[in-house]
Amino acid sequence: MHIITLAAQKGGVGKTTLAVNLAVAAEAAGIKTALFDLDPQESATAWSERRTAELPHVEPISARRLDQAIDAAEANGFGLTIIDTPPAAGAEAAAAAQRADLVVIPCRPSLIDLDAIKRTAQLITSTGRTGVVVLNAAPPTATTLLDDARTLAEATGLRVARAVLRERSAYRAAWPYGLGVIEHEPKGKAALEVAALQKHIFDDVMNCTPANVKA
Repeated sequence: MHIITLAAQKGGVGKTTLAVNLAVAAEAAGIKTALFDLDPQESATAWSERRTAELPHVEPISARRLDQAIDAAEANGFGLTIIDTPPAAGAEAAAAAQRADLVVIPCRPSLIDLDAIKRTAQLITSTGRTGVVVLNAAPPTATTLLDDARTLAEATGLRVARAVLRERSAYRAAWPYGLGVIEHEPKGKAALEVAALQKHIFDDVMNCTPANVKA
């Protein structure tokens, strides 16, 4: 079973939105997925309560129950676990990062957000894990801004995902129904971007595909 942890020092970067959409995309790709909600706000849990589909499995847990929950997911045949952490590079994020095969750091392409990922980069380095920055909520037509943001993010020593998620109304439209954008608007631009990110992270970074994901 593969494990992805989402971590961000700064709030408001779209971490939980990214977590639920990656989980839905993984399920659509044939990977049985669990999403563990370590964030005290339990936004991912609230989202899941609006869903009619049983999967991905979403469960609120505490950091002290993380190991037990991961073991249970593996025993129940899940091929992927995604962990959504609180918006701070604290003890919960450190514990979740320690268990991860990959730490995903969502970051808006602004200087204040890029400055904030430095502490998250330090956390990842201290745990010896692999981290990748996902540029999120980028202006729909930005190009030079993204090039500059990518350069600044790479200066922290982290890898930056090729796929970029733009600011799209589809995320807000899908959320009240407990849906991912690929379910709510499967042919929309947001859905295509999430699918591209899922493929990049799972295939290129983690080599995590339905054919080779095993519990």
